[in-house]
Amino acid sequence: MIAYIVVDPSTLSVLARSPKNLPVTAVLIVQLAFELPPIFVLMAMLPRVALYSWEELGLRMPSAIALLYVVGGFAAAIIVGDGGSALVEHLSHHPHHMQDVAKMFESIRHTPALVAFVLYGVVVAPIAEELIFRGFLFNLGLRYGNFWIGAIFSSLLFGAAHGDLELFLPLSLVGFVLATVYYRSKNLVASMLTHASFNAIAFAALSNLKH
Repeated sequence: MIAYIVVDPSTLSVLARSPKNLPVTAVLIVQLAFELPPIFVLMAMLPRVALYSWEELGLRMPSAIALLYVVGGFAAAIIVGDGGSALVEHLSHHPHHMQDVAKMFESIRHTPALVAFVLYGVVVAPIAEELIFRGFLFNLGLRYGNFWIGAIFSSLLFGAAHGDLELFLPLSLVGFVLATVYYRSKNLVASMLTHASFNAIAFAALSNLKH
């Protein structure tokens, strides 16, 4: 778990700084090879560690109320993400800071590679990260404390795991929103959908900048 949180963001970060002729498909294969094993391990051990069944952990179809939390969480994530980014840019005097993943996205010129990259960011990443940060770490904090301990603990690790100091605050705030969606909806799929929607709108914004 610790190795995943520390090493995972550096995988794309290193590949993003690699020569531009490195195929995007190779990048995605390397990343998937690193991401998929922890997902399977977590799915096997999570119910035992959390002392809850998968249904109690919230891995089920979201109800209508849970979907409302998805919509509200999506709006809140955009607000705190943009607000946190604006604050950091103002304090650091580094406007328009971009993640390595965003730089990679802008460098892609072939449509199939672009589609694969977006699918990874909108499907695989939200599933993996919600299992780890909300399903595992948030419940760990909740088990030994309360909502605030679980939410702050998992959110700070979520912000740190992306390996970008200037995005630590906004991503931590987004992580807190995702923890709130999960806790209020009692549905892990709801936080996955919120996370996926947030990533999708980020890719849409980057796509508009490319054109």
